[in-house]
Amino acid sequence: MNSKSWLLIIVVCALYACGGGSGSDQSTPDNPGLNPIGDTPSVGDLTPILDTGNILIYGQQQAEVGEALGFAVVPQSGNAISSIRWSQTSGPLLNILASNSQTIGFDTKETGNYSLTLSLVNNGEEQTHNIDFVVSNMSESLSTIRLDHTVTELGKVSLHMDIPETKTLDNIQWNQIAGPQAQNIQNNDDFLFFDAPAVDNDEIISFEGIVQFTDGSSESDRVLVTVKNVDFDTNGLFFSNNIVITEDLFAYKSNSPYKNPLESCVYSNNIPGTPNCTFRDLPLIGTSSNSPSIDDVMNRTLVSHAWMGERFEQYLTNSAAGPDMLQLLRGVTAIVISYDVRPSFYWSATGAIYLDARNFWQSPEERDTLNDVPDFRSDFGSDLQFAVLWRYTKNNQYYPAGGYSKQNRDIRPFEDLEASISWLMYHELAHANDFFPPTSWPNMNPNTTPLAYFRNNGTSSDILTNTYPLRSDEMHALARVRFQNETPNSTQIAYRGSDVAGFFTPDIAPSFYAYLTNREDFATLVERFMMLHRLDAEADVAIIDGAIDNSNPSVTWGQRNRVSSPALEDRTVFAVSRVYPELGNVRNIVQTLPLPILMRENEGWLDNLDISPTFENESIEETRSPLKLSELEKRAIIERDRRDIHSGRPNLKP
Repeated sequence: MNSKSWLLIIVVCALYACGGGSGSDQSTPDNPGLNPIGDTPSVGDLTPILDTGNILIYGQQQAEVGEALGFAVVPQSGNAISSIRWSQTSGPLLNILASNSQTIGFDTKETGNYSLTLSLVNNGEEQTHNIDFVVSNMSESLSTIRLDHTVTELGKVSLHMDIPETKTLDNIQWNQIAGPQAQNIQNNDDFLFFDAPAVDNDEIISFEGIVQFTDGSSESDRVLVTVKNVDFDTNGLFFSNNIVITEDLFAYKSNSPYKNPLESCVYSNNIPGTPNCTFRDLPLIGTSSNSPSIDDVMNRTLVSHAWMGERFEQYLTNSAAGPDMLQLLRGVTAIVISYDVRPSFYWSATGAIYLDARNFWQSPEERDTLNDVPDFRSDFGSDLQFAVLWRYTKNNQYYPAGGYSKQNRDIRPFEDLEASISWLMYHELAHANDFFPPTSWPNMNPNTTPLAYFRNNGTSSDILTNTYPLRSDEMHALARVRFQNETPNSTQIAYRGSDVAGFFTPDIAPSFYAYLTNREDFATLVERFMMLHRLDAEADVAIIDGAIDNSNPSVTWGQRNRVSSPALEDRTVFAVSRVYPELGNVRNIVQTLPLPILMRENEGWLDNLDISPTFENESIEETRSPLKLSELEKRAIIERDRRDIHSGRPNLKP
C-alpha cells in the first residue's frame, strides 16, 4: 500500500530494540507514529543551474572563502537516479564527505576556480556533467548554514547556522524560501529542526537564515536539502516503528561478501515487519570466525558516510578496548553507523547494533554531516522533582572531556573518540551477547532468523533477574516515567532526592537506567565493569534534589565505581562471564578494581569531580581543584549529564 495514505500508530509491544521486555498494546499520545500524509503545498521554486530535460542541478557558482557551499541533483518527473558519484576535477582540494549522495556540502577554504564532475545513472542511462564555480576572498564576517544534504521524506532534519566569533548574536530568523512545505518546524536560535515533507518525486527545499547582531548589522545564508521520494513498506520493521531511514546507506567495504544482505537485511525502509533474512544470509560473526579480524568486522559494517567506517576501523586498530570489541562483536550480524541513528540501539529482530555517528566524529567537517535533532526522550519525566546524573571520569576529569564547540570548529582527539565509542559499544555488545551468547554459536541453525532464535531461547538477562533481582518497586516505576514517558502519579511527583536515595542506595542496581528492563540492567553491569577494567574509566551516579536550575547542582547522594561494590559482585560476575568468557576469572578481576567512593553530599556535582586519589598516599583533599569552565560550558555539561539515558529505543515492536 502507498505510504502516503497511512496513519501509523506506534504500539508498545513485547520486544524493545535495546533488549526486551513486555508492554501494553495501547498507543500513547507521546509516541503517535507518522503523521497523516497528503498533498504538501509548495512555498516557491528555485532556478536550477543546469536543466538537461531529465535532471535538474541546483547550487551557487559564486562563493566566498569560509562559506559552506552545496550542490544538489534531482531527476525530472518519471525518472529515477540509481547511482551517483561526485568528484573534484580542479581547484584547491575540497573535503566532500557525501560523494554518493544527491546532495553535497563542503567548506570553501581557499580562493580559486573549481570544477566538479557528477557521474550518475538515471533510468539506466549513464550521464556525466561538469559544474564550475568560483571562490573569492573572504569577507570580514560570514555566517553560514551547515550543511546541504539529502534526506528521506518524513525524516527528521537539522540545520545549524555558524556565527562568526567576532560578532554577538541578537536573533536568527529562519524562512523556507522554496520547495514543498517542511513540517513541525522548530527554531532553536542557531539550530533549525523540521520533518521533511511527503513528496511524490524527489524535491529540493531551501531555507534562508537571517542573522541579526547586537551591533545592528545582519547577514544571511541559504541551504539546499534534497527530499527523496521513497517506497516504504508501511507494515515494515522500521516504518511501523516510526523510523524513517536514509537511502544513502552502503556497505563500507564495497567488495564485502556480505554487501547485498547488509544493504537489504538490517537497515532499510523495506524490511518486512517479521524479518525474513536468516543466519544463512547474514550469520553472526562468531559463527563465521571465533577470532574475527578487523577486516571481518568491517565487512559487516553499513554506513551512511565513508568517514564513519574509517573512524570505526581506526578505533578498532588503535584503542586499548579494540581486542575486546573484536571478541564481543562475534555476537552480532552487522554494525550500522549512520547520521540518522539517534539514539543508538541493539535489535534482536535483525541481530545488528545501530550506532549514533555522533560518537565517531573527529573533524568539524565530519560533525557537520550529523543530525542534531534532540533525543526524543530528553524531556521524559520532566514532572519529577529529582534528577539522576551520570558520567564517566578518568584521573578526576571527564571522560571523554567533551565541550567541543561547533562554532570554533574544534577537532576531537583520538582519546575522546575512544572514550565516546567504548562505553557505547560495551553496552550494545552486552545486549547482543545477552541474546546470542558464545555458547549458542556452535549450534546456530543457519535457516532460522535472529528473531525466531530469540523467541525459542531465553536470554542471560532473564536468568540474572531470576537469580539476583532488583528489589525496589519504586525505582522500577520511576524508570518507566523517566525513560518510557509514563505519566507520574502524585506520589511520584512528590518524591524528593532524599526519597529516591532511600530507594536506590540499599538496592543492587548499577544505575537508574538499569531499572528500565532486565536487558538494560544486564548491559549496564557489563559496560561499567569493562570501562573500569580496561580503560580505568570510573562511572559516577548522583541523585539531585529538585529541578536542575543552575550549572552546578548540589548532590544529595552520589557514588563512584558502584559496579565494584561487594553488594553487586555476584551480579557483575554473572553478566560479564556470560558475554565474555575469554576474559578469565571475572571475580578475581572485580576484587582488584577500585572500591566505590561516596561523593561529598551537599556539594556541587562539578565540585565532586575530583574524589578519587591520584596516587598512593596522597589525600583526596590535596587533589581537589576547581573545574575551570564558563557558566555556559558548565550548563552544557550538566545538560549532557542530566540525560541519564544510555541507549536504546524503547517501545519498538519486533
